[in-house]
Amino acid sequence: MTALSASSPTAPPEGGVGPSASLLGDHRPFLVALALGVLVRVWVQVAFVPAFVHSDAPTYLAALENLVPAPDRPLGYVLLLLLPASLVTPDVLLVALVQHVLGLALAVLLYVFLRRWGVGPRVSTVAALPVLLDTMQLSLEHAVLSDVLFEVLVFGALCLLCWHRRMRLFNALAAGLALGLAATVRLVGEPLVVVAVIGCVLLAGPGWRRRVAAIILVGVGFAVPVTTYMTWYHEERGVFTLAEFTGKALYVRSASFVECDQISVQEYQRVLCPREPVAQRQDSTYYAFHDPQTLPMLRPPAGVTTDQAMREFAIAAIRAQPLDYTRTVVRDFSLNFDVWRGNRFSYDTAYKWRFKHFVTVQPTDWTGPAYAAHGGRQLQSVQPFADGLVVYAWVVYLPGPLLLGAVVVALGATLGIGRAARRDALQARAVVCVLLLAGLLLLAAPAVGAQFVWRYQLPALALVPAAASLGWTILRGGGGGSQRELGAAGTEATASTD
Repeated sequence: MTALSASSPTAPPEGGVGPSASLLGDHRPFLVALALGVLVRVWVQVAFVPAFVHSDAPTYLAALENLVPAPDRPLGYVLLLLLPASLVTPDVLLVALVQHVLGLALAVLLYVFLRRWGVGPRVSTVAALPVLLDTMQLSLEHAVLSDVLFEVLVFGALCLLCWHRRMRLFNALAAGLALGLAATVRLVGEPLVVVAVIGCVLLAGPGWRRRVAAIILVGVGFAVPVTTYMTWYHEERGVFTLAEFTGKALYVRSASFVECDQISVQEYQRVLCPREPVAQRQDSTYYAFHDPQTLPMLRPPAGVTTDQAMREFAIAAIRAQPLDYTRTVVRDFSLNFDVWRGNRFSYDTAYKWRFKHFVTVQPTDWTGPAYAAHGGRQLQSVQPFADGLVVYAWVVYLPGPLLLGAVVVALGATLGIGRAARRDALQARAVVCVLLLAGLLLLAAPAVGAQFVWRYQLPALALVPAAASLGWTILRGGGGGSQRELGAAGTEATASTD
């Protein structure tokens, strides 16, 4: 094993996050950033009392009063967070406070994980900044929505999977369990089990038996919460599934490009055709949720559910117009890398994730009763703090080009470019690969199967910067596990600098 220079810190020791550094020394950059993260969350809580209740929030809150599985979304968020919080108080203020704490805990976990893999303190801190300070992260933490819980479960699962240079089988089981819980929170979590399987192949260690054992344990862990929820759904609704929503989601996707004179569908399904020409269409969710001339007019025959009818319509559109579908998917995926989180094409709901929207927002027939039943206070913006956050939102966020740059860096490390090609970086590259695949999958899934929405970008704010920071370290010749694990694996400890 080669000697390390005094200026090049080793990878962190087992059970620690830094090479014998004092709390206020090596970790000072992160502690400053963490303090800022706490302060800005206090700012949000003071500016907007008690919390944001909009979009899907009234539906989640209503489920507390009648807890049966919903056909349009799994209720893992209700079971895991809203229900326990409601046992303390029905006030949505507590939900916002818990989610702000989850955001801070996620940032700490991200930092600890990266330091464990040999990333320096400044680079690790930079990777945590989107979770600590990004305006969309803060807005969604303050909203009664499932995004933050999903983000924490996914990142926590991948940290479990990648915590050791040689994956431990208990970690595989625990990671599968966390991913299964994530799938009960948001359906888009289901395909992440494939990423976990790839992680098992790359990180479980030598020998096919150990890899197979890790894959089985991930699958078992994943299956426990998923099949439990599906069994509950079957008992209540007669279908063994998490939700009956994939058809509606695909219909949302197809409504943005379908030209009904080019597709062959049943006559009763033709009411799903948007009346406007493609270039003049509204946001596709309008046709699935608000247009009185589309979904409300659908009358499926006996034996065909509404979701099945919508799925058949969408698949017919995709098959008849594969190029239009592909162009739409690529277009929407590319929006994740736009400079400004604004409206593009027919998408017109970017305002929902901005603080400006809530400065003057008034209760509606949708949100007013939800506030009244859960704390009794309507949303109030407090000045000048609310206007200050509007200005903050214009400045503090992760621009799309930087996110794209992070993807490029992580991809370069994964492919073994330059110094990343060395043998002792193989396992660190595998970690980068797992984080990057998960991030890209969660960016692409809405574009492929539903519609681009800015809030769906949230998990990538943790996954992609984490992958890029470790990738950057590898490309510069550093990166690795703890000293104990490095020694056990017979590999060379490498330096990690910023």
